[in-house]
Amino acid sequence: MASAWPLIGRRHELALTHAAIAESGAVVLTGAAGVGKSRVAREVLERSQYRIARWIAATQTGRSVPLGALAQFAGDCGPDPLRRVQEVIDALIGDEPPMTVLVCVDDAHLLDEQSAFVVSQLVERRIAPVLMTIRDGEAVPDAIASLCADGRRPRIDIAPLTAGDVTALLESVLDGPLESASVQRFWSYTRGNALHLRQLIADEVAAGRLAQRSGVWIWDGAPRLSPSLVELIGSSIGRLAESVIDVIDVLAVCDPVELTVLHGLAGASELGAAAEHGLVAVDQVAGLVHLAHPLFGEVRRDQAGTARLRNLRRQVADAIGMLPSQSPVQLVRRGVLAMDADGNRDPELLRSAAEAALQLLDLDLAVQLSRCAVQAGGGRAAQLTHALALGMVGGGSGCDDMLAALMATAEGGELAQIALMRAAILTWNMGKPHTAEAVLDSASEAAAGCGLAPSCDALRASIWAQLGRPQAAVELAGTALAGNAVQPLAAMFGIWALVIGHGDLGDVDHLREAAARGYDLALSAPEASQLRFSLGLMEIVGLRLAGALESARSVAARLRGQSQDVDVSHAVTAMLTGLSELCCGDLISAQRWFRESLARAAKFPDLSVSVCELSGLWLTTALAMSGNRAAAQDVYDQTLKTFDGEIVLWQSEARLAQAWLHAANGSTSLAVAFAIDAARAARKHGRPAREVVCLQAATQFGSTSSADRLRELSSAVRGPRADAAYAHARALRKADGHGLLAAVGRYEAFGDRVAAVDAAAQAAVVLDKRGQREASIAAAATARRLATESGADTVTFRSMRCSAVLTRRQREVIALAASGLSNREIADRLVTSVRTVESHFLRACRNTGTNTRDELIAFLLGDDRAPS
Repeated sequence: MASAWPLIGRRHELALTHAAIAESGAVVLTGAAGVGKSRVAREVLERSQYRIARWIAATQTGRSVPLGALAQFAGDCGPDPLRRVQEVIDALIGDEPPMTVLVCVDDAHLLDEQSAFVVSQLVERRIAPVLMTIRDGEAVPDAIASLCADGRRPRIDIAPLTAGDVTALLESVLDGPLESASVQRFWSYTRGNALHLRQLIADEVAAGRLAQRSGVWIWDGAPRLSPSLVELIGSSIGRLAESVIDVIDVLAVCDPVELTVLHGLAGASELGAAAEHGLVAVDQVAGLVHLAHPLFGEVRRDQAGTARLRNLRRQVADAIGMLPSQSPVQLVRRGVLAMDADGNRDPELLRSAAEAALQLLDLDLAVQLSRCAVQAGGGRAAQLTHALALGMVGGGSGCDDMLAALMATAEGGELAQIALMRAAILTWNMGKPHTAEAVLDSASEAAAGCGLAPSCDALRASIWAQLGRPQAAVELAGTALAGNAVQPLAAMFGIWALVIGHGDLGDVDHLREAAARGYDLALSAPEASQLRFSLGLMEIVGLRLAGALESARSVAARLRGQSQDVDVSHAVTAMLTGLSELCCGDLISAQRWFRESLARAAKFPDLSVSVCELSGLWLTTALAMSGNRAAAQDVYDQTLKTFDGEIVLWQSEARLAQAWLHAANGSTSLAVAFAIDAARAARKHGRPAREVVCLQAATQFGSTSSADRLRELSSAVRGPRADAAYAHARALRKADGHGLLAAVGRYEAFGDRVAAVDAAAQAAVVLDKRGQREASIAAAATARRLATESGADTVTFRSMRCSAVLTRRQREVIALAASGLSNREIADRLVTSVRTVESHFLRACRNTGTNTRDELIAFLLGDDRAPS
């Protein structure tokens, strides 16, 4: 972490201050404590054109001493008090001409009266320009008040930093990206107060709660305030009346709280006093009261004492319970208060609060509340809610063990309900679809007897979609959802099956219809609302397959806007945003979002096919497309599984990630082989849209064998991608440079800029070989433009510059050498002899005018060390 904090977000204030000093000779910077007035003043002094700059810091202790703030200049004054002011001025200014010494007075409201008179004389007699900082709400000495009366001197308000300023500042200080949810939390806690922010960052880094994960700084847990930060913030609270502090304490245990509740607990006049002091904000429209600064609550929780806080929690929970109606948010707040309050815990309140937390997507809190409900004696109902919460948050085998035990003693409708829940968790959280089907089979009779058979079929359809049976999944889900007898959770799983199935089949219109139906269900059925983010994942993947990339980006943006500051949902929406950016070839942005997702998802290792693994898969792809071989390999080794088990859903994505990794390492033949193998697997399972994407990748790597199959697929798969991939493959097979440029246009039209880079690079090579020099130069320029826009540095793009002097095999051998392989390892990788590898090196040196292996590598990579 950097020791010096840069000044960010104050360009406008600096310009205004310099202009005001030049025009009027004096200016006042005002603002709340800690917003950065002194920092701005220091920067003005450092940037000023004045020959001499004086810094005078007024203090509380110096306020009671005559000329206390100017003691360093008053030391040689004579005994005559009438001459003392002029003597201090002479010491300040020396022999300098008037208005050539800039004087800055920090915290001018703390000046003693004589020092204040000296400052006023500097301004009134135009002896020196003066810059003062004054804290909002503080009384100032009479001389300073007179100086600033009636707007005689410019006042510039130094506002708190904006959220964007906080982001830029912290990323500069931390020297790396800060996860977006953590940025929002720092903004929420400090409200842009630079002093509070600085102390909080130092405390949280020292405590290890602010740390780097997956290349992103992330802040976990609530802050534990250091004594220095408690003192800093508590100083503005400690001087208040006890009745006003009571208002703060109520909000310290429940923020926000209903206006009527606070009136009953603390009184209307006390609330008014707290608002006047700027400690609380009252929203009359919503009927809620908030703390003006969240750290006020942290300080009072640190100072108020455990017994007082426990008693307050019980009082607030009871008061909210007396309101005429209870929203899910209010129910959750009551449950949270009850968990750590005086008196006995109500298990039904805790269980209901846990269900409400699930609806609000606060999954960690749902686990805590449901666990408390079980411990308070909530029985089987509480155990089921706890199992569901554990399953949603990634409880894995422990969750399944709980459900299996409950299922063993259940019968009838309860047996079918537990079977549904258990099968869903086995399929989508634990990656065991065959076990899930067995669970559904074991409860089929009970499901039929209580009307849950359609719900079981809807869930079974999602299992088939995961197993790579899209046509069967679509048919079963369509039948199950045709009536109105499906429970909301099961209906959402059935809709997943439709979205996955239609996406795999290349039917983008029906995919959109099914997804829209799912989002409507999430709005009308709170118990299914948390599944809309995974629905978004399935939709974005399907839109990507078709080539509807801007639609994919819109879906991701909408869902990110709906997510709360909850680890699971933020991890998912960060992944969705990264995937949509990857779709559109914005590789740098994609990498950042995937790293955010990995940083958040690291808390949930129990998910078999998890957010962490999928983000790792796509981050590997994005890094490989960017030519970052080492980072791509590192992410692959840490997070990516082969996905070669019973789950078919993500297998083609995983094999394509491996293909791109081989391409980044220079092994284009292996990259082509992996892409073709992934296409064959997709064809085997009847997933034509995925087959198109795999064959497109093979064509980008240089394969000329996919044109015929892509022609067949272009008539079966809807959306612009299939036609563009066919045009690309056909032109490459015919070595048709202008046809390749037409493919570039098709890719650009629907947003796949990485594919456009490769097609343009291939066009440049083909046109050059045919002697069409001007067209080749134009194609190369297009490739470079697209590479710059997207951040792509693919093997095909890199090969463009040296294709005239190196064969494809020579480029591959040199690229493998660049990745650190020896001649023997290269020979083994390419299934050839060491002598053949050495021969490729010799010919390549002759063709390029290089002499060593390192010079060849530099030539291939475009390094400045390459000989001219």
